[in-house]
Amino acid sequence: MTTRPSGNDIALQLIAQDFMFLRRFFQAVTTSQDRAVVPIFCLYNYMCLIIHESHKALRRIDADLAAALAYNHAPAIERARNSVKLYDDKAKTPVAVSAEFRRIIEQHRHEHLNNTWLPLARPLETDLALWRFHGRLISTSHTVSFFLALPPQSLKPEVLGPVLHDIAVEQSRYVSTVADGLPWEGPSFLDTVAEADLTADDVRAEEHYQGSFDPSLPEEVKASLTAMTCALNTLDVLLADEPEQTSAVSLWKLRYITLHHVLSSLSKLDEQYGAGLRSSDRSVLNEILDAPMTGLILKAHGGFRNTLVHYVPLKNVHEQLSLHQPLYGLLAAYFSEAEVRLLHEGLASHTSRVASILDTWSGSHIPSTA
Repeated sequence: MTTRPSGNDIALQLIAQDFMFLRRFFQAVTTSQDRAVVPIFCLYNYMCLIIHESHKALRRIDADLAAALAYNHAPAIERARNSVKLYDDKAKTPVAVSAEFRRIIEQHRHEHLNNTWLPLARPLETDLALWRFHGRLISTSHTVSFFLALPPQSLKPEVLGPVLHDIAVEQSRYVSTVADGLPWEGPSFLDTVAEADLTADDVRAEEHYQGSFDPSLPEEVKASLTAMTCALNTLDVLLADEPEQTSAVSLWKLRYITLHHVLSSLSKLDEQYGAGLRSSDRSVLNEILDAPMTGLILKAHGGFRNTLVHYVPLKNVHEQLSLHQPLYGLLAAYFSEAEVRLLHEGLASHTSRVASILDTWSGSHIPSTA
């Protein structure tokens, strides 16, 4: 007779999968030198999400272990973890999120423009960095500032470097300790990244946003749409070559969580700005929001998404869980058999589809020469 796993067993399996994935990434960082900088930015809020939520879950499951894993910079890590939610952050309305991007835009302008002593050279100054992987936008300096979720004073270069270093030390220590004893060894997606795959451009933010998305959208909303584009492109192209099969559960989880919040955020954006969009831009948004897979992801299965984020499954589904089913039976506990098959097999392709649509709409794609 097979013993049915407890909710804690499932939580520990989910935690183990995530930390083996992160441990392989940290191992690759140690040998990748400059290739790691932008990927670290792209994964930073996910690392914070996994660290914060795993520690919270372990306080319920194994208080002694959680106490031994206690880490510094918890407020900064929690703020960055919340940035994954985009417009879904309960502590911030979509208007407040837009205001956050407005603050970031203005701060970067203040820091980087009108600094040269020669007035004729000022039009050549830039205030926005764009980072691409195989021609696809995976991060910008505005996006980094939002996902780092650090206070305004921390964004100054002389402060940011030491702060990020200290947080990275804590992240690395925590990840290494949790993964100790687990069979984490293996290649990471970062091992497949060549220096030539990553390109960078410095541009004037005002000009960049003028040419992106719908002209009627405020600049700060375009910046938030850019952050959504970067998040999906990161999953679609940067993490696409993750070679370790045991990372599949973690990658599926990150795709689902990111898609859920991006699609929900786009729905809220549509409610506020949709009526004022050009017909062509309205069609782009409808193409994403009207897709059957979008509807399935946005279905009210809060317990499913919450388990992916918080690890510990609700008691009312424990009897349906198994260590030998896709995602340990969580999919089958919340979705029909047909929906399970669709989600299990089609989530990556829908991530790719939405990422491609947003990337094209943003006007930021540059054909790769690779």
